[in-house]
Amino acid sequence: MKKLLVFTVIIAAVVAFAAPIYAGGAGAIKAEFTPNVGWVILNPPASGKLIGTAHLNDGLPNEEFTVSVRVRYMDGTVDEFKDIATLTTNGQGKGNVHVQVDINPPAGSDKIRRVAFRVRRPGPPNILYNAIVWDIPLKSPRGKSMRKY
Repeated sequence: MKKLLVFTVIIAAVVAFAAPIYAGGAGAIKAEFTPNVGWVILNPPASGKLIGTAHLNDGLPNEEFTVSVRVRYMDGTVDEFKDIATLTTNGQGKGNVHVQVDINPPAGSDKIRRVAFRVRRPGPPNILYNAIVWDIPLKSPRGKSMRKY
């Protein structure tokens, strides 16, 4: 039983260290909201989409918030996705939302310059939870060989 536990721990450690290397630094990125009421995980897969999963842990209780995402590319162009989802909190201020937006980085881009993920309560009191991530690496399409035959 002890050997199985040690083996499992070793395999988990190898996977934990190898996964970021295999991803080439292009994995999902977690960012805290300001103020610190939760977090968002942003993932730009090779499919041309940006996926965001947000969690509020200490948000305003029993409220509905609109979700917006603003993407700035390395050449300075911007895609803005306003009010694309609703995040609803429970009586303890906890809530989750999952969004997906189509991105269109300029040809040859290897990263997104900046993503602002905003969770906003419309109307008074105006509440804004904001998470900003800089220099998100873009993943290259899988299944395409880079070798020439």
